[in-house]
Amino acid sequence: MFEELRLLGPTESSIIVQTRKGSAIRNLIELEPGDQQRRRYRLLLNKFGRSWVERKPPTGTYNCAGHVWASRRTALLRPEDWRMILDEDGYRRLGDMERPVAGDLVLYVDNRNSEMLHVGRILRLRAGVADGSPPIPWVLSKWNSTSGEVMHRAPDVPFSAQGISHRIEFWTDRPNL
Repeated sequence: MFEELRLLGPTESSIIVQTRKGSAIRNLIELEPGDQQRRRYRLLLNKFGRSWVERKPPTGTYNCAGHVWASRRTALLRPEDWRMILDEDGYRRLGDMERPVAGDLVLYVDNRNSEMLHVGRILRLRAGVADGSPPIPWVLSKWNSTSGEVMHRAPDVPFSAQGISHRIEFWTDRPNL
């Protein structure tokens, strides 16, 4: 058995990913989803994503962070690396009076330990529910390395329903004016 594994060679694959300052980012090119992962994704859609719009069916290779920062080429699995990317690539958190625009990022952060749970990219702003209410950011997300891509309203995420207290942060690489 061990001889067979040796002949297969390494089963994990990665690419070179670096921040703008040159720090290496660990990554893993994930396998394509199997039947079980596809079923789990369908359950996620049915339970939490009734208003989500599917852009792309389940696929492997990348996760949410790989979608945002590695052009859909690999999965960036460590939230501490995500923080390093924000810092070393010149992102800044939007102030309370700033609105996100298409291309900005939305981060979902656990209130207990400030760990980033998910990152997505703002697609557009749509009119708010009532006249005069602020526009609602729509996000392109990939929930994990085996899900598809979905478009959804920024607050329409499964964390609260799973008992996870979280906050939403908007980040940009646009200059602070």
